Amino acid sequence: MGRLRLMQLCLSDIPEERILKLDNGKSYVLVKTYDYKETDERDNDFSVSLALNKEEQELQKQGQKVNHIFIGNGKIWD
Repeated sequence: MGRLRLMQLCLSDIPEERILKLDNGKSYVLVKTYDYKETDERDNDFSVSLALNKEEQELQKQGQKVNHIFIGNGKIWD
C-alpha cells in the first residue's frame, strides 16, 4: 500500500519566470522533494523546492554552487 504525502507550499516564493503558462490557460511549476533522514524541528519528513532549470543544471555540472528555491515542506502519512 502507498503512503500519503501532505505538503504545504508557499506560492508567493515562486518567481514569475519559473511558472510555465500554457495556451490552455493553465500554469505549472516543476518541483522536487527531498526526504530527510530524520524529521526536522517541526516533524516534517521532506522539503519541496523548485527543480533546477537548464542554466542552473549546467552551472552545477561545472562545479558552481546553485541555490535551490525552497517553497515548502511536508509530512508522510502511513
